[in-house]
Amino acid sequence: MRRVPARSVTAATAALLVMSGALAACAGPQGGDSAADKKTGTAICPTADTKGTIKIGMSSPLAVFAPLLLGIETGAFDKAGIDVEIEKIPSAESLPLVARGKLDAQMTSLSTSHFNTLNDGVDVRWILPMDKQQEIPVGTPVPGYWSRKDVVGSATAPDLSKLKGADVSTPTGGSGVSGLILDNALGKVGLGLKDVKLSPPLVGPDALNGLANGAVKAAWISAPLEVEAAKNPDLVPIAGYAPGVTGTAIMAGRTLLDRPEVAVKFTQVLSKVTTKYLDGDYRKDAETVRLLASAEEVDKSTIEKSALLAFTPSFSMEGTEKFADDLQAFALKRGELEYDKPLDSADLIDARFSEAAGSCDSVVG
Repeated sequence: MRRVPARSVTAATAALLVMSGALAACAGPQGGDSAADKKTGTAICPTADTKGTIKIGMSSPLAVFAPLLLGIETGAFDKAGIDVEIEKIPSAESLPLVARGKLDAQMTSLSTSHFNTLNDGVDVRWILPMDKQQEIPVGTPVPGYWSRKDVVGSATAPDLSKLKGADVSTPTGGSGVSGLILDNALGKVGLGLKDVKLSPPLVGPDALNGLANGAVKAAWISAPLEVEAAKNPDLVPIAGYAPGVTGTAIMAGRTLLDRPEVAVKFTQVLSKVTTKYLDGDYRKDAETVRLLASAEEVDKSTIEKSALLAFTPSFSMEGTEKFADDLQAFALKRGELEYDKPLDSADLIDARFSEAAGSCDSVVG
């Protein structure tokens, strides 16, 4: 596995801004029918000799990407003949590179940009989820929206109606999955995004500091900073991912979709490391903690104290279409998309690889 240094992405950013229409008109890997799309089941089973390179754009080594990170950290991909190259690059800048075939895939979260590329006829598909959110008790310190006790009250019974008219920071300015989570949470008390003041986005430590010092009354606290937030008795978690699909996704472009056997073998490696290292409460396993700390570039104590994530070795795509439908409906309501009528979310999803990884004989040892 090679980590490719972050490149200058000015051109990539510009490409994203003009993606509508332009990419759809381009020849090459962006769109069009492919014989590989018609292959399913045993026709895409890999063999021991299946090899290939997969170039993946990833913004940072987040905890929700654990199966991919462990496949790299343990050398499991290399042993299987899959050379995974990670390019650290923001998701918004990696998407046009995937669309043009410069990268094979993104490790990201489903976003409105993916729907716009679908509308443009660009082949970028959600082929694998990562974590599945479990039911957790109210007040559990997890990544998501946090507020202060002097604003919403206790962690076990926060009153989100107190956020009406308040300054709230979201990492995306209210769009995408984080915006949907906040809108759903506010909806339980008869409010919505329109009823709060969306401040300029605060991310990472800035969000935690802004919340603690009163610059905002609620903010999205991303992993692993929920560990630090939980140390402050004045801060309380108020909204997070609903049980089930979270939107964390491997989005594949044409250059990977045209190599289904490689994609299936890649998935089999993910399944193997998930079974070995992420079963149950992996935070209590010294070897897993050591590997994750190294891969995520954090202290071992951060892994041990962070929220427990759930990963399933099957990487089933069940629930992904409904999640995509809900996100698209939210984005349409907010005018974030380049079209007015909903697209069929099934066209954005390709479940063949997770299905084949389970039905084909494993060739990763």
